[in-house]
Amino acid sequence: MKRLNREPLSPETMQFLAERTQKVLATADRIEEARRLWEQKGRAFNEVRETLALMASGHERCMYCEDSAGTDIEHFWPKADYPEKAFTWTNYLLACSTCNSNNKREQFPVDAAGAPLLIDPTVEEPREHMGLSGRTGKLVHRTLKGEKSIEVFGLARSTLEKGRRNAWVALQAFLVAYDQACARQDWKHACDIQRTVCGHPFASVFGWFLDAARSSAATALIDGHCLAVLDKYPDIQHWL
Repeated sequence: MKRLNREPLSPETMQFLAERTQKVLATADRIEEARRLWEQKGRAFNEVRETLALMASGHERCMYCEDSAGTDIEHFWPKADYPEKAFTWTNYLLACSTCNSNNKREQFPVDAAGAPLLIDPTVEEPREHMGLSGRTGKLVHRTLKGEKSIEVFGLARSTLEKGRRNAWVALQAFLVAYDQACARQDWKHACDIQRTVCGHPFASVFGWFLDAARSSAATALIDGHCLAVLDKYPDIQHWL
């Protein structure tokens, strides 16, 4: 899971969502009205879907697992329990059916104050709540929110752990290739490598990789050539 920036919608679409919210708030059965209006959606949701796709990692990857294509407009706060948020732009994420329909479903743990115990990647940095073992590809929770997110989104799936483990190896190879391209002044290839790293399906792994490179255990976790490349080109720290 990677920190994402929420992009703006057009004034027309924001107005459409506001009008839908008012309709929900004006009815006695808000849950049923939210469900009814959601089934209608409307053309404005073409823009919603397209904007979420632009915000997502890689090529329209799921904002939770990053592995599968994002297919669903996901309500972070479930509309079945929070119908007043059913048409709120900041409540929408792009998710795959495995994370959304098979794992999260209507699960939405909250703390005693009613605040979510799940990570919204458009609001906070997931790495503050979860760590990664590059050797195994396993996520390790750092906070209760990280623990619940791994559990509810199904982020401990073996396919995801394999993908993150492979990404850890591949991203180091990309850094070596970047160094070689810069050495021969092949700037086009160097830029292509940078775009590939930033657009990698498991781009979040690169964030954890950079964290590891700055840690006291860097030499035990990362190839020495890669550490030298990071020292040589400090701008790499800002690629993500």
